Parts: sequence; structure tokens; C-alpha cells
Amino acid sequence: MIKVGICEDEKVCRESIAKLLEEYFTQRGIPYQLEEYESGQSFMEEKEKTDILLLDIEMEGISGIQLKNWLWREDEDTKIVFVTKHSEEMPEAFGKNVYGFLHKPLKEAWLAKYLNRMIEDIDENHNLMIKSINRDMAKKIKDILYFVSDTKYSRMVCADSDYFCDMSLIQLEEELKDQFFFRCHKCYLVNLRNISYIEDSICMKNGERVPISRRKGKALKESYRKYIIRKAR
Repeated sequence: MIKVGICEDEKVCRESIAKLLEEYFTQRGIPYQLEEYESGQSFMEEKEKTDILLLDIEMEGISGIQLKNWLWREDEDTKIVFVTKHSEEMPEAFGKNVYGFLHKPLKEAWLAKYLNRMIEDIDENHNLMIKSINRDMAKKIKDILYFVSDTKYSRMVCADSDYFCDMSLIQLEEELKDQFFFRCHKCYLVNLRNISYIEDSICMKNGERVPISRRKGKALKESYRKYIIRKAR
């Protein structure tokens, strides 16, 4: 679930941006949650985790630049796109996690361009928390090749090593349903981003082969095709 915020003091602008966001996420089938804020102060008071923030530079009270600096001091990983009517304040607006600027009224194509980049970075850096043997551990999802069933538990296969995981494939499939994983076989859950190509079996980027259930072959190829198309945007 991507958590998106609009921080903009003009209601008409908030409504316009919200409509564009709804179209973007609905068309791509990406789950998201939207919160609207009428000022920088209201955003700071809410203390909600926000993945993506559409932020007006010129607001009464706390400006967009001040809010960006506050997020930086709080060590928040919120990804920001500024929205503005003017260009004068742009030099001050650069910094950590600032992806760019959009002029009002926003153009759908340019908004989509920035959203594609931000969501890709969110996906690539998302961590999966698992219980391994006698310890909790976090592994970046992009580094996981696949999971293989091990009775009621599973084994997580990564580029560097294999790890015991106290979750079943059913639990992992639910946990990772929005993260480009596919249950290609009753015993395997594969990371689409780490597939090199698909034939009678799946060839992973490390050269390993993963089997495909006969009844899952068509759905696997379709899911992989959609993933490649999204990556190419």
C-alpha cells in the first residue's frame, strides 16, 4: 500500500491533484491511501507515515521548503514532488528525496513520470522482516530470488545465501501480493524482478532454475509480461 499525501493550501488544487492521482493508481492497479493537508502545520501535527508527498512551495505559515527541511531533520524517507506557480524558489527546493517540480495546473504525463520513478524506488528498497533461526532479520525485497516450501515453514533464497523463514508460502504470498511475487508452483514463490527468462522452467538472474506448475504457466507469463511493461514505462 503506497501512502500518498497532498499538502496544498488551495482546495481546488488539492481536488485537481487528487483526481489525477486516482486515475494514475486505478489505471495501474496499485493500492494507495491518500491524505490531504491544507497546511504544512497540519501535516506535521498528523505525524502520518507518508511515502509520496505532492507539496506546494508557497503556503501561508510553514512553506513547502520549510516542511521539506523538517522532514530531512526528522530523517523521514518521504519522496517529494513540489508543485508551484512560479520558478523563483526552485533553487532552495532541491535536497534529499526531492524528485522534481510540477507547474500548476499539473500535467498528467509529467505527474506520471515522477510517480513511476518514486514507486519504483519504494518497491526496490522495501524490506521484508522475517524470523530466521534465533533472530529477526530484514532483507531488501529486490535481493530475494525466490522462496521454497520447507514443510510448514520456508527457505528464502537470495543472491548471497539461503535463509530459514518461519512463514509458510501461503503467508508469504499474502504478505508480498503487491510486490511482484508469483506462486509458480505449489512449492515455489518467485520474485518476478529477478527472472532472466521463462521457458519450460524459470531461469533466475543467478542462473538457478525454478520449476513451473503446468496449470500456472500461462498466468506466470502474463504476470511477468505486465511487470516488464510497467518497468518500461
